[in-house]
Amino acid sequence: MISIKRIFPIFILLSLSVSLVSFIPSVVTAQTETEPADNFQFQAYLTEEQALDLVFPECDEIVTDEFVMTPEEKSSLEKLLSRRLYEDGFRTYIGRKNGAIQGYAIITEEIGKFHPFTFVVGVGTDGKITNIAVLIYRESRGGEIAKKRFLYQFMGKSFKNPIRINKDIINVTGATMSVQCMCAGVRKVLAVINEYYLSGKRSVSDLKVASGHVVTPLKEQSVEETNKSQNANNNPPLTKGEGGGFSEVKLIKQTRMMMGTFAEVSIYSHDEKTAGKAIEGALDEMERMDRIMSNYKNDSELSKVNKKAAKSPVPCNTELLDVIEQSQYYSELSGGAFDITVSPIVALWGFFREKGHVPPDKEIEKLLPAVSYKNIVVKKNAETKKSGTVFFKDIKTQIDLGAIGKGYAVDKALEIIKKCGIDNGCINLGGNIYVLGTPPGKNAWKIGVQHPRNSGEILGYLELKNEATATSGDYERFFEFNGKRYSHIINPQTGRPVSGTLATTIVAPTGTEVDALSTIVFVLGREKGLELIKKIPNADAMIAYEEKDGKIAMDMTQGFKDKFKKTNE
Repeated sequence: MISIKRIFPIFILLSLSVSLVSFIPSVVTAQTETEPADNFQFQAYLTEEQALDLVFPECDEIVTDEFVMTPEEKSSLEKLLSRRLYEDGFRTYIGRKNGAIQGYAIITEEIGKFHPFTFVVGVGTDGKITNIAVLIYRESRGGEIAKKRFLYQFMGKSFKNPIRINKDIINVTGATMSVQCMCAGVRKVLAVINEYYLSGKRSVSDLKVASGHVVTPLKEQSVEETNKSQNANNNPPLTKGEGGGFSEVKLIKQTRMMMGTFAEVSIYSHDEKTAGKAIEGALDEMERMDRIMSNYKNDSELSKVNKKAAKSPVPCNTELLDVIEQSQYYSELSGGAFDITVSPIVALWGFFREKGHVPPDKEIEKLLPAVSYKNIVVKKNAETKKSGTVFFKDIKTQIDLGAIGKGYAVDKALEIIKKCGIDNGCINLGGNIYVLGTPPGKNAWKIGVQHPRNSGEILGYLELKNEATATSGDYERFFEFNGKRYSHIINPQTGRPVSGTLATTIVAPTGTEVDALSTIVFVLGREKGLELIKKIPNADAMIAYEEKDGKIAMDMTQGFKDKFKKTNE
């Protein structure tokens, strides 16, 4: 009996000043279906200000509270909801009239078929929904959930209601997935408000007043004094605006689904317009890289190369040539432990079809000659404006950029946000993360590292600034047969899954580097892997492995130790 499990990469972003609500690929099954070209349609119904006016029509002021959940709190909330959460924290709006609380609201997102939609849920002090509205819907189908006649069904519901489709909530024909996601998102908001506010767990006294983008301090004080107070209450710092008043540094973020996972770009800024432009540009750039490097999209540059390069040299996009050449560099560096031509062997083991099986040795040996980076012949054109070519020496050779492509796309996205003048932010593409600068008032970003065997537990967190990190783990994709786990990470030289190594986490200057090195160290193992890392400038690593007695052990470079804080410290 073979069982296949998909558990995706391992990072949890923990904001140091306000909640960094991040999509965590480890909790969502990857979307391998090809997205229709006409699927994305940005439909904006309400601004944030309009949504809050709708939810709090009688209130004379709105205050905000933001918090980051501890791993234990997140695990508890997930158990309560019977689902995994991609958020690490929440921003809650609290409406008051004459100083008395009238209700609570959370603006959140859920992923539909391919893209997230943004909506607000207002909840009264009795825990029942008072209003609900969609702010932005991003797909061409399922938009009926934004209509009042559908949303009205949620009015009066509380966390005590199961909110089941076709029982509590009538489904909309042709929008089943959107309805399911809306129901899950509504229940999530109800749970957060019930657990943190109606229970009294979160104190809501002495919170700041939210009025557009201007925050009115409770008393006259300096920026430094105000920020000290803000930090004490876990709220974002303030900066002097053009008119001399205080303006709030807000967390602006956006998520999209691409490359079979979630991409999220988060920026702290008091200039939402510029930050929004940078985020859109960065996400667009990563989607552009996906259209070039995907071997799931039949019309991608890589798919064209894979179809024709064994017959004759194929003209190739400049960026695809670049990432292929960088891959060859890492192949040479690792002595063949890293190889983007391992694709035929991965397919033989059934990982692409999600039907894992153990192939006969003869089949593996037959395919091994096709697996070699030396089978790839890259020829650049002397004229830089003209594309170069790629040729395969073996007819069965195929390229899969899964071990380097996401990191490369992160680097390209970073170029975009830097061009927009952004000096702090976080780019997260399926656990391949780059952090730029630091959150306001803090010295580093915190990146949680998941336990390789306990999915609800983190080993600790990294404190990073202007650097990238990524992890490869045997829990990302694997199947079990006769009690043995077979990981999707294949040793290109043997054609068989790597055993003994559980996970490797890398910290280095670029996304491309950490993406490739995490695979290299995983394949090389503890001794050879760490020995190689020590020779690479500004690169550090941690490797988790299984000892002979079955116990989990970890080794790390000194540089990694300096940045890593265990959860029990």
